[in-house]
Amino acid sequence: MKKNLLYIYLIGLLSIWGCSNEDSSPVEEMPKAAFTATPSSENPNYIVLDNQSTGTSIMSSWKFKEDGPFVRGSQDVDTTYYPNEGTYKITLYTGNNMGVDTVSKEIVIAQRDPDLPPVGGDAFLLLGDFEDGEVGDWNAWGQDVSVVSNPSGSAVNPSDRVLKMTQTEPWQNNAVRNIPQVTPFATKIVVDVYMEVAGDLKLQIEGDFATGYFQAVPAGEWVTLEYDLEGQVDAAKEYPWILFQGNTAGSYYIDNIKYYALDIGGNNGTVYGDFEDEQVGDWNAWGQDVSVVANPATDAVNASDFVLMMTQVDPFSVNAVRNGQIVGVAADKITIDVYFEQAGSLKLQLESDFETGYFLDVEPGKWVTLEYDLVDQIDGNTEYPWVVIQGNTAGNYYVDNITYFEQ
Repeated sequence: MKKNLLYIYLIGLLSIWGCSNEDSSPVEEMPKAAFTATPSSENPNYIVLDNQSTGTSIMSSWKFKEDGPFVRGSQDVDTTYYPNEGTYKITLYTGNNMGVDTVSKEIVIAQRDPDLPPVGGDAFLLLGDFEDGEVGDWNAWGQDVSVVSNPSGSAVNPSDRVLKMTQTEPWQNNAVRNIPQVTPFATKIVVDVYMEVAGDLKLQIEGDFATGYFQAVPAGEWVTLEYDLEGQVDAAKEYPWILFQGNTAGSYYIDNIKYYALDIGGNNGTVYGDFEDEQVGDWNAWGQDVSVVANPATDAVNASDFVLMMTQVDPFSVNAVRNGQIVGVAADKITIDVYFEQAGSLKLQLESDFETGYFLDVEPGKWVTLEYDLVDQIDGNTEYPWVVIQGNTAGNYYVDNITYFEQ
C-alpha cells in the first residue's frame, strides 16, 4: 500500500512538470533504480549510498529500514547510520512521469559502533526528579502543573516530591519540556507515573500531534513506563520537545524522567564533535562564520586532521553553538581542545543567561586541552538549552574533540 501511495505521489508531482514541457517533447527514458551501499572507510557503521539510477528527470526516496519512513533522497550520494549490529534492508524508489522503479539491498552491520559507549551501562540524562520542589523546565506552556508531595510512596517510587498535573478532563494539562532533546541516538524514555483515574499516558516528541506513544496506566498505584525509541527517530524530522499528556479524567503525577541515548556516557566520555568527517554537524545553530578546516598545527595534543574554525577579528563575534541539552545532574566535566591565533580565553556557556559561563585562559600558537569542571554545577531546575563556545580573542580560533563526561 505504501508503495502504491508513493507511486501516485511521484506520478502526481511529475505529471505537473510534464504538462509544462509538452512543447519540447524530448525523448524520455523510463526510470531504472540502482545504487551501491558501501561502508565508510572511517567507520563501517556509516553506509555511503551512491544513487546510480537512470531515467529522465527522476526523483528518488529512500527507506533505510524495512519498517522505516520514506526520506527524500539525493540524486547523488547519501549517507545513513546504523549504530548497532544487525541486518538492515535499504530500499530506493525512483520515478518520473513514465513510472516508478524500486530496488532493495540488505546490508550487514557486523558490530556496534565502536565510538559509542557499551550497551547496558544505563547511560541517561535525568530530566526531572522534583526533589527540590521546583517544576524546572516542565511547565513550558504555563498550565496547572505543580510539585507536590508523593500521593502514595511505594517501592516503585519512594520519592518525596513529584510533578502533578491537575485536571478533571482528559488532555486538560500537560507536562512540557520545550527543549530539543531527542536525537536518532535515543533508545528510550522512562518515567514513573501515578493516575487517580485509569487512563493512558501519551509521550509526544514530534510537533505533529497525530503522532505519539501511548501506554495504559492503572489507577491508584505507581508504575514505571518505558517508551522504546530505538530506530524510531528520523534525522530528517524536528523533535522540539518532550511532552506528557494524560488521557484520564483525574489528576496524574509523574517523576524520575530519564532520557536514554547511545551517545550518552561511557568511561571515555561522549564526543559531541571531532569533525573528522569534515562536516560542521550540529555546531552552527546560529548560522555564523564557522567552518571545518585542516588542523592549523598538528601536534601531540591534537593530531586530528580536521577541526572547527571560528573566523573573527573581534572577541566574542563568532561562536560555535550546539542546540539541545547534553548536561545532566551527574555531569563531571566537558573537555575541549582549542587553538588560538592570539591569546585570550575560551568561554563555555550552558545556560540561557549569558551572565553565566565558564572561562579558561588560552595561550596562542599551540593546542591546549581545556577541562571545564561541572561537578555539582548542574541544577536540575535550571534550563541548559545549548552548548555555546565563545572565544574572547581578537583572532580566529579553533576547537576540536568536544567531549562530555559524567561521574
